[in-house]
Amino acid sequence: MKIKISSSPLSGLVIWGNTSNKFFSKFRCFSQILKCWLAMFIIFQIFISDTIAQNFFPLKAGNIYQVMDDWWWVGQGGTGDSGINYYKLTVVFDTVINGETYFSLLCNHGLQPFNNEYFYRYDSLQQKLFVRMSSDTTTRLAVDFNIPAGTNYTSYITGAELQFLSEGISSQIVLGDTHFVYSMNHTAIPRHLYQFANDIGFIKYNYYYGTYGYASSHAQSTISAIIDSMIYNPLVLSVDTLYPILDRPVDTFPFLLTINYSANYKELIDSFYLSVEHIRADTLIQTKHYDIDWWNPHVTLSLTGLLQGDKVKLNATITDTSIFHSTAHYPDTGWVVMNVLPPILSVENENNPLTFDLAQNYPNPFNPNTKIRYQLPEPSFVTIKVYDVLGNEIESLVQTDKVAGSYDIEFDGSALTSGIYYYRITAGDFSQTKKMILLK
Repeated sequence: MKIKISSSPLSGLVIWGNTSNKFFSKFRCFSQILKCWLAMFIIFQIFISDTIAQNFFPLKAGNIYQVMDDWWWVGQGGTGDSGINYYKLTVVFDTVINGETYFSLLCNHGLQPFNNEYFYRYDSLQQKLFVRMSSDTTTRLAVDFNIPAGTNYTSYITGAELQFLSEGISSQIVLGDTHFVYSMNHTAIPRHLYQFANDIGFIKYNYYYGTYGYASSHAQSTISAIIDSMIYNPLVLSVDTLYPILDRPVDTFPFLLTINYSANYKELIDSFYLSVEHIRADTLIQTKHYDIDWWNPHVTLSLTGLLQGDKVKLNATITDTSIFHSTAHYPDTGWVVMNVLPPILSVENENNPLTFDLAQNYPNPFNPNTKIRYQLPEPSFVTIKVYDVLGNEIESLVQTDKVAGSYDIEFDGSALTSGIYYYRITAGDFSQTKKMILLK
C-alpha cells in the first residue's frame, strides 16, 4: 500500500505567502496603471473643456467690433482699384422668440459678414450659432463649432444654404493674446472664410468673387473689440509733442511747427487741429485754428501784429471715429506757452562780435523759408553756399566783402524737394558747415 504524504502546514504557509506576494504585486501594478489612465482621462477632460467648451460668439447688446476691410477689384482693360475701409459691427439689441434670446447685428458697411435683418443666437451648451431670418419663422444652423476638421456641413450664416468645410479649432494669437480659433471655408468659393475666437467672437471674414473679366476680394478682420466691457487690443491715439517749442525772437515768425503723434490706424483719424492764442499783458489779442493733415503733420505758424513780450499759447487735438471715439490733447491740460523775444539783429552790428560764427538755421526743419545768421569779428570776403547731400552746389547766398558785424540772410527752398541740405561759410581762413532739413 502506498501512502501519499501530504504537505505540512508550514509548507502550506510558505506556498500561500509566495502566492499572496505575487497577488499584491500584481494588484499594485494594476493600481498604478489605473492611476495613469485616470490622470490621462482628467487631462483629456481638461483639454476638451478648454478647447471645445468655449464661447465662440459672446452675444450681448453693446458688444462692438472694429473691423478693417482690405479690398481690391480688377476688370477688363486694366481697370481696377484697391483700398482699406473700416467699419463697426455692433450687437445692438436682443429679443426673445419662443423663449430663446436672439440678437441683432448692425453693420454700416456694404459687404458684411452678417445680415442686419437677421437674428442670431449662440447656444453655449450645444456650441452652435443659430440664425433666424426675418422672412420666416425657422431657426437654422449658422455655425457648428463641434464639427471636426475636414468635415463638410450645411450653414445658413448668410441666409442661403451653403456648404462649408470645417477646419476645426486651433490655437492662434488674436488681438495680442492666445485664443482658440474656429475656422470654416466655403467648399465652392475659394478664399471664402469665417473665423471665430473664444471669448471674442467674430474675427475674420474673407470673400472672393470672380467671373470672366472681373474679380474682387475682401479680407475683413477685427482689429479691436469691446466684449462685455472687456477691451481687446485698445487702439493707440495720442499727440506726443510739438516741435520746436522754444521762446523765439519776434522776427522768426512765421515758422514751421511739427506735430508729432501716434496712431495704430491713421485712416480712422477724424479731426486733427492746432488751437493758438495770442496774449498781450493778459489780454487775448487773437485766436487761430489750423487743421492738420495726418499724412503731413506740419503747420506754418503765422501771427500778425506780434510784439516783443507777447505770449503764444498752443494746444493740439486729435480725435478718431473708432469704436472708442478717442480724443487726445497736447498738452493733456492747459497750453504750451512760448514767449516772444526781441528781434535778431539783421544789420551790421556796431559792437563787433568777438569770433567768427555760423549759427544753426532757424527754423529747422523748415518749409520753404529759413534764416541763417553769421557773425564776423573783422572785415572779410564772405561766401555762403548751399549743397545737396551729394555735394552738388544748389545756390550761392553770399559772395561779397563784409565789415565786422552780425548778419541774417534768408534761404528760399520752394524750388527744392524735401531732404537734407548743407550750407557752408568761408570768410578768410574761417570755414564752417551746418546741416538743415527741408520738410514739405
